[in-house]
Amino acid sequence: MKNKRQRMLMLWVLGWLVCISLNIQAQNIRPVSQEEQQEMTAQIESASQKMTTLICDFEQVKTLSILNEQMVSTGKMYYRNDHCLRWEYRSPYQYTFLLNKNTILMQTENSRNILDVKASRFFQEIVKIMMNSIHGGGLTDLKSFDARYYKQEKETLWEVHLFPVQKDMKQMFSTIRLIFNAKNYTVEQVEMNERSGDTTLIRLSGKQINVPIEDDTFHIH
Repeated sequence: MKNKRQRMLMLWVLGWLVCISLNIQAQNIRPVSQEEQQEMTAQIESASQKMTTLICDFEQVKTLSILNEQMVSTGKMYYRNDHCLRWEYRSPYQYTFLLNKNTILMQTENSRNILDVKASRFFQEIVKIMMNSIHGGGLTDLKSFDARYYKQEKETLWEVHLFPVQKDMKQMFSTIRLIFNAKNYTVEQVEMNERSGDTTLIRLSGKQINVPIEDDTFHIH
């Protein structure tokens, strides 16, 4: 029962953390050639490897298909390439998701949960998706995703559509859509579409790349 509750909690967290959209209409993007895809992958992977830290603000909009209702929240995100991630929701509520190596902390004003990532392969897949969505790496991970590449007509933005391969991920998500800045090859936004029809949208802004982050930011007390 405990593992089931933890799994549902992780699904809830992922659904709220990893989805971002730029609202680009389908007619504004085109599929790329095999040669272009290889070039895009190389540029994105290179930028990912050079990124040691990332600090940014985010605005999140979650759309519930059944209720046709949107919930908007804002916060701050901190990433470090030694497998550390901190999401702080600051408005309209306070909520913290903290990943430090193989330990996860999920904390609100009234609750606190600590999870061991290594305890479940499912948790490991969730964390992998989260981290790859932030820094743009892992696009060649064929065991987890089938990837399709596109360019915007003006080529200021690139898109990579990821189709989950793993059974658990396929049951929850139909597509994960990463949108990259075509000049610096970093993730601008991500869109995750759930099988239920729900969509969570987050826009990253004010990005600071490769700036120092204090160890205490990722410390789990």
